[in-house]
Amino acid sequence: MTKPWFYRLLFSYLPVFFMITSVLIVLIILSISQLSKKEAENANKTYALHIMQSVDYALKTIDEYVIKELQTNERIDQFFDNKFEGNPYYSAYEVTELIRGMMNYNKFIDSVYFYRVSDQMVISPNTMITADRFGDKMFIEEMMKSPSQYQLTNQRVFKEFAEMDQRKVVISLVRKIPLLSGQKGIVVVNISMESIVRMVGDMSNSKISFIEVYDPEGKQLMASGNEDGAAGFKKRGSELTRIHSSYTNWEYRSGLNDDYLFTFTSVFSYVWIGLGLVMVVLGGVWMTYVTHRNYRPIQLIMSRIHAYSELKSMGVEGKKQDEFQYIDRAIRNLMELSSRYEKQHEEDIVFRRRHFFKEWLEGSRAVDYEDWKAEMNRLQLPSGFGQLAAAVIEMDKYMEVCRMFSHKDQELLKFVLSRVVYETAEPLGLTVWAEWTATHRLSVVLFADENAKNSEKLAANLCENVRSWVEQHLHFRITLGVGHVVGQVQELVHSYEAAVHVLRFKSTLGTNRVLYHWESEASSEKEMYKHLPLVKSLAQSFRLGDKGWKQALEQIFTELKVGLFSYDEIRNLMNYLIYHLHREMMELSAELQELWQIALPQLNDAIEQFDTIEELYAAWFQMLEEVSQRMTAIREDRSTHAVMNQIRTYVETHYADPELSLTSLSEQFQLHASHVSRAFKEEFGEKFVDYLVKIRMEQAKKLLQSSRYSVQDIGGMVGYTHAISFIRAFKKYTGVTPGDYRKQE
Repeated sequence: MTKPWFYRLLFSYLPVFFMITSVLIVLIILSISQLSKKEAENANKTYALHIMQSVDYALKTIDEYVIKELQTNERIDQFFDNKFEGNPYYSAYEVTELIRGMMNYNKFIDSVYFYRVSDQMVISPNTMITADRFGDKMFIEEMMKSPSQYQLTNQRVFKEFAEMDQRKVVISLVRKIPLLSGQKGIVVVNISMESIVRMVGDMSNSKISFIEVYDPEGKQLMASGNEDGAAGFKKRGSELTRIHSSYTNWEYRSGLNDDYLFTFTSVFSYVWIGLGLVMVVLGGVWMTYVTHRNYRPIQLIMSRIHAYSELKSMGVEGKKQDEFQYIDRAIRNLMELSSRYEKQHEEDIVFRRRHFFKEWLEGSRAVDYEDWKAEMNRLQLPSGFGQLAAAVIEMDKYMEVCRMFSHKDQELLKFVLSRVVYETAEPLGLTVWAEWTATHRLSVVLFADENAKNSEKLAANLCENVRSWVEQHLHFRITLGVGHVVGQVQELVHSYEAAVHVLRFKSTLGTNRVLYHWESEASSEKEMYKHLPLVKSLAQSFRLGDKGWKQALEQIFTELKVGLFSYDEIRNLMNYLIYHLHREMMELSAELQELWQIALPQLNDAIEQFDTIEELYAAWFQMLEEVSQRMTAIREDRSTHAVMNQIRTYVETHYADPELSLTSLSEQFQLHASHVSRAFKEEFGEKFVDYLVKIRMEQAKKLLQSSRYSVQDIGGMVGYTHAISFIRAFKKYTGVTPGDYRKQE
């Protein structure tokens, strides 16, 4: 017998193999090329963005420093007001030293000078002359004519002395004085372009990539790869990215050099094409070998078919049957047998049990008694009962169980728990059906006799026995919820809902116990807003370092325990508490904010992982106490801590004084008013004015609630001499007038 079938098999899919592999190789090469190009573009964009952000950050840092000096340095104000205290020459010398300090603040600053409008004087570290003799006279006139209070100029040439030929390429940061009106003069900070070019050159790799910077007029400012990064139109590679800076209005253009791009692409293409050809050849050889090897059983079958065909056709002259008829007949017989088998086993019994179980308990499918009985018989489950009840077993601390045991061990433990339920029910004369309806929940249906009270007692005994066995023999604990006993199939869904509902309250009722449906019947939807004042008070006390936060935290958890709050309600309230704590802590200094940022994830983890309210309280108290102690230590290390506490105590006892202000406090404690304001904000995270208003308004609210004094009298008692001022402040603080507030209360 020849090998026609071997060649049929081989040449039927060998061309297809070569076609498909060729197309795949081409597609893979194109896809990887596109992906590489895209990744190169993304990397280049990140590179350009990093350089842009570095330049912008350097310029913004200088601007912020200049603003700070203008706002806080009295010598600058004296210069522009032309009102020096003491020796005017020494005061002018102090201003020049101040300018030198500003130049030394940042390596990018080339020079700084002040121009005073009143007498057209210019002062720099090197001279103090009139503007008409100053080398940068034209620039000063241009800036004074500009309506803008702030400018960051394009690249320009700066010359300090008109008679000297020394010139520098700079960009200038100009701010008018005062910052809002700009009538007294200007401050000019010249930033060295050479320093910026050097920084960009240090950050770039001219062999692989290039970057060019252009000003708003399209003039090139700098280019990597040129000598010292200076501007100049040199042959570049492929441009990939253009980024515009909103701060400087500069445009950054970057890309890859052509030499690097050509080398990378060429090597990449040759390697993959060669590899693809090798794989095609190997695939052809392997296919020929496999076809030859797999042909042996086919050859045997075809030999038998051929021999049987000749034997059958011997009695029929001229009629020789094709071997395909026999193959077709055999395949049809196999398909018929397979179809019968699939019809008998089309539904997996285990899956159907679990699916029907969930539909029945959750009420997603309407089931009357007849349908239920037919389904139970088909699933080979008990269909006779007098009373029904649902119970739900929930694994406590399930996240810890997942960390302690592998997935295989968890499945084994769940199987053990299911078997414990069945074996515990048998001595009690109960029939049960248990299925895992969630990763940590085992739902159980109990079939009992007609006596409802006896059924409830048996269900309670079963659940308690299961709980006790698990506690003694397994390394985890369970909490069980038991629904009420029902007499109809359709009513079991209510028993199941009651069992699930009572488990929501295990945080307050306790874990590792049996919870009965009536224990949660007294619960109702809580009015969360009643706890909001206490939450806000706790957050404010914690921010101020007041020990009263501990009592407030204990009171909140006590109310949660006594009020029978569910797990979700507790989580919502604690998340709201975190929100207020975070908002209050963000008012403090950066050092204290850092402590809070460390504790915040731990507080959130405690909310996500707690089982009982006692565990949550212990975790929260420990973490907040640790943060509070560290905050206290940081505050006590400050030199202003003691006096700020004295000032706060003084405000709390003298809030009724209408003359109480930063000025009066500065006189009382022999401190400058601005220093008191700044230190108070850093210490307590709240402006002095806001704190004083809060003290007065809270006291006014108490008086409106507990006394019958008139609004005008109460205003005077909390420090307001005019009733209209008190009413306006009270409405701004509470949203309502004092009269309306008293009516509401």
